[in-house]
Amino acid sequence: MFDQSNILAKRMHNILETEGLKGFLRRIEGRLRSKWFTFHMFLHSLQFASVSDALEFPARLDPTIVRMLERCQRMLSSITFKQVNESDEGEIDELTAIDPWGRQSREGIIEKLQEGWCCYVAKFGSRIVAFSWIKAGPKLYEPFFQRWFTLADDEVYAWRTFCVPDWRGRGLIPMLIKWMVNHLALTKGVTKYIGWVKADNVGQIYTLVQMGYSVVGRLGFIEVFGVRLHYVWGPKAFSLIKRLFFIQVSP
Repeated sequence: MFDQSNILAKRMHNILETEGLKGFLRRIEGRLRSKWFTFHMFLHSLQFASVSDALEFPARLDPTIVRMLERCQRMLSSITFKQVNESDEGEIDELTAIDPWGRQSREGIIEKLQEGWCCYVAKFGSRIVAFSWIKAGPKLYEPFFQRWFTLADDEVYAWRTFCVPDWRGRGLIPMLIKWMVNHLALTKGVTKYIGWVKADNVGQIYTLVQMGYSVVGRLGFIEVFGVRLHYVWGPKAFSLIKRLFFIQVSP
């Protein structure tokens, strides 16, 4: 908290020096006009006791779910899965076109791949019908939360999973997760997945529970007047993070 007080004092001093008293007062006025903003998420985690358990996934799930996945696999026999690389120009162009958030440029995707992010896709013929992004440690920057996270060696962060509308309800995302879990266990020894989902996203929560995910904590922030209080809580939520609460001043 003392460090944050020093940062605030330095910012005030810099603004007064560079923008003068009028500029400082304009900034205060802008802060006062800003509204309260809160963002609260459930943290979900999928954990395995060992790499061998991850390689056997989903064998250790409830038998009903295993049978459902086997049925989906037969129905989706024409679907192929792959990890996207920097040289996959066609897949990269298609990812920018189907991105539901509209924020991924071709250059942005290539930059993420170069930074160590992994993108897995499900394809029907030459068309991408689902994708999921994963990031291993030791650190990652989450642009939405505007903060850094620390990951353990056997832990990855799940970010942005999407299925095109006309393929929803067919078990495609569970099949993509199954392929991804097996591949990452074999290539990187990953045994723990962690990611966030909106509390009101009932469909996504249901899919995650089916796949063996459980709620391990909460993640979010409260922002007022441009000052943001970040928090993470839960004993199994980002276990290597030391600062569970901290204050951040927006630029």
